[in-house]
Parts: sequence; structure tokens; C-alpha cells
Amino acid sequence: MEDPRSIADGGSPAILARESDAMLRSAFDRSPSGISVVALDGRWLAINSAYCHLLGYDRDELSGAAFADFTHRDDLAADREFVAGALAGGPDTSEREKRYIRKDGSLVWASVRAELIRDESGEPMYFVSHLSDSTERRALAQSSRDSARTLRSVIDNTPAVIFVKGDDFRYQLVNREFERFYGVRRERIVGQRDRTMLPTASIESTHATERRVLAGQTIREEEIRLRGGRERVFLTTRFPLRDDNGAIHATCTQSTDITEHRREQRAEAERASYSAMIYSALDQDRFILYGQPIVNLAPGGEAQVELLIRMRRSVGGEELLEPREFLLAAERFDLIGVIDEWVIDRALELATAGHRVAVNLSARTMSDRRQIERIEQAILIGGAPAKNLVFEITETAVADNLAAARIFAIRLRTLGCSFALDDFGVGYAAFTYLHQLPVDYLKIDIQFVRDMLTDEESSQIVHAIVGVARQLGLETIAEGVENQATLNELHRIGVDHAQGFWIGRPTPAADLWQSSTLSGSNDR
Repeated sequence: MEDPRSIADGGSPAILARESDAMLRSAFDRSPSGISVVALDGRWLAINSAYCHLLGYDRDELSGAAFADFTHRDDLAADREFVAGALAGGPDTSEREKRYIRKDGSLVWASVRAELIRDESGEPMYFVSHLSDSTERRALAQSSRDSARTLRSVIDNTPAVIFVKGDDFRYQLVNREFERFYGVRRERIVGQRDRTMLPTASIESTHATERRVLAGQTIREEEIRLRGGRERVFLTTRFPLRDDNGAIHATCTQSTDITEHRREQRAEAERASYSAMIYSALDQDRFILYGQPIVNLAPGGEAQVELLIRMRRSVGGEELLEPREFLLAAERFDLIGVIDEWVIDRALELATAGHRVAVNLSARTMSDRRQIERIEQAILIGGAPAKNLVFEITETAVADNLAAARIFAIRLRTLGCSFALDDFGVGYAAFTYLHQLPVDYLKIDIQFVRDMLTDEESSQIVHAIVGVARQLGLETIAEGVENQATLNELHRIGVDHAQGFWIGRPTPAADLWQSSTLSGSNDR
């Protein structure tokens, strides 16, 4: 007979067993995670819908199949190791992530928990595996790792010095620029305090600033630091780092080297200042032309004048600025062309009036085709005699643009102008340029002329230049003649022209031609 308690509870044991079995099968099949029963030889005995869905197969296609056929080959060794170990008495349970090959050939990552089921006597019966799709989670984790790597790469490749300190003032993170700047590897500094990095005198002030940051302030300031024995300007920003709850737990410091930026700002300010000075001098007619005589050492020879520009400090004033106070800046800030143009215009006027004048040219003007055309027009149309114009170009200007210097010299020399190579003998390539430029005069640099009576090497250089000039059919001009003895020696060795304080000091051009200095006499 059936147990009356079972009947009273609603059914016979057989019925209850069937219902329990049905519930288990339903729970097995409806579980949102994949569940399978695997025989000891690795073939599926039972597999639920979630498992089939994960792999993209129908149940009939997987039942009786070996799970190894659907496992990525790189994960098979770990599976076999677990099965063999469990059957040999090792751990019955394994949890790990592995890859399966879906029906469409794609890969799916799954978190798998496999367990060996034993009978009451402990003999292995089958394996039960539970798996869930971990592809998205892994993708998110990979994305997070990629983001972390990208962030680290950004920090490491930023040209600024970046570091993070905890509230105990110990370094928690430093970037590569920090390592380069301080010459220390990150593994040596992380966890350390400033005593390994900074002079003792500056540590307390640094910590005082960082305490303000830990109190919630963001501080930006410029700092001067030594690098490679030179002072560099850094713009440093310190700001607090907060956790998810808003609590400050560390400070971050970013220091950017702005030395070049500050230098550019100063240069731009200087350029604006000098530009205003030069253009206002033009507008207010504060430029004034001076000249220094160049005498011909041959009896009755024709003299000429080197034109020199000066600037009055104020309108109508007598005080003059030293040339170095504006000419060097004009060269540096590309304003020299404006000054050259003013001098050239005055030179053309003097040449038209019958005076022989020498004009110094910058590399910029020499390379300016517009200036060449202006001078050509003044000669061809305006009536300025070309024979009265001598253009002086320095070796430095030639070196900056030899091709432009050659074009300039050829075009204007063709019209009858003359050319002088200034400061000759100073540069290494001075003699080389003689084969490439159509010059008429070599101006022997002042340093050789001034010392030629007391320094044998200077004397030899002067003699060498005179010898080369004779062989090439060029005339020489000695600069810096400051006494009669030097003038006599120059005349003796065959120098053609002389210039210097002993001959005549720079004088306002308006007064210069009234002086007897330009008579051509070599008698002093």
C-alpha cells in the first residue's frame, strides 16, 4: 500500500518523483547560465538551452559531441590537465576563463566552473560544467586596461614633468620626463620623500605649498630651476586628487618648461619696441647721416666717404644714440631693410650731387630684388652716376646668401657701381669668395691694421691681402688707421686707400665735403 502521508500530501511517491524530475529538467534547461553534463571521455551527455545558445548550435548538434571539438586549441591543454588530475585523485573543481568556437567561427569567452561528480563510493561518474558569457566583461576589462595604458602613455610622453605625491609627501607616480629631468628611475623614487630629490633648504617650502594643495587649493606659479647648469623657467601647477567620495588623498604636480616661450615673449616685446623706435625715427626725421673719409694714398687720388647712420634720441635734440643701440636690434628683428633703404636713398642723392660714397649693405637688402630694382631705376632714370656708388658687403652677409650677393653685385656692377668686401681677412672663407664675387676693393679689417706695427702675424696678414689684391687687380682699403706711423707703413707696402680716426672721424655728411680731408692728400 502507498504511504498515507504521501497521499495526504498530494500524491504518490512515484508522482512526486516524476514532478521533481520535471522540475529539475526545467530548471536545468531554463537556467540563464550554460549547464552541461559531460561523460568521463569528454562527450556531452546533457546540455541546456543557454549552453547551446552561447555556442550557436542546436541541442541535437551538440549532444554526444566532444567538448574538445568546440574549445580553442590554446585552451585544450588546461582542460586535459584538469580532467586527468581529477580522475587521478586531484582537485575535483576547476574555475577559469576559456574560449569556445561558435558555429559561425567566432570566438566567445566564457567563465567556466567544472566539477567532477562521484558516486557514493567515490568513483567518478561524470563532470558538470557551468559557464557564462564573459566576452563583454573581458572587453570592458581590456578597454579599461587599454585606457590605463593610453593614459600612462600620455603621461609618459608629455614633455612636462608630472608626479603624484600622497598626503605623506611620498612619491606615488612619476613620468619619464621626471626621470630625465632629475636623472632617477621611477623604481628608485616611488615611495620615497623629497630628501632624495631636493636640497634641504627647499623641502619645507615645497611641503608648505603641498599642504595648501591638500587643503583644497590649486596653485599655479613660475619657478626657476637649474638644468644642465643653466637656469630654466617652469610653469608649475599643483592640484589636489580626490577619491570617489571627494576626499583629497594626494597631490598632482605638472611642471612645463616655458623658458623658450618666455624668451620668445621677450623677443617679441623687444621687436615691438625697436620697431616703434625705428619707424618713429623715420616719421620724426630723427635719422641723420654721417660719413667717414677714405683717402687715396696715391698723390692726387680721388677720395670717397663711407656713409654711417646715426639716430637722434629726441626730435630736434643733439644727443645721438650709439649705432649699436639700434642697428644690432634692427638686424636681429629683421628691421634693417628699412634703415638700409633710408641710407640708400640719401646715398643716391649724394651721388647725384657728385660725391663718391660707400654704402654698407645688410644681407637682407642684398637679397631684396625690389631694392636692386630701386637702385637700378635711380641710376638709369634718376641720373645718379653709378661711378659714384660703392657698395660694401661683409663676409658674414655673403656667407648668409652667396647666390644673392653674386646676383646683386653683377647687376649693379654692370651699371658701373663698385663693390668692396668689408672686414676682409677675418673669416675662414674670405679668399674663397674672391673667385665668386665681382668685387673692386678689399677692406682690410681694423684688427690687423691696428696691430700691424706690433704684431708679426697681423703684419703678415696685411702683406698677404695686399699681395692677393695685386694679383687679382683689386684695390685695398685699410680700416682703423690711428697714427702716422701706420699710415706710412701702409703706403710703403702698397695699400691703396686708408680710413680711420687719423684720417678723419665720422662727421655729419652735410659738413663733410667742406673739410680738406677729402682733398686726396696722404699728408698728415
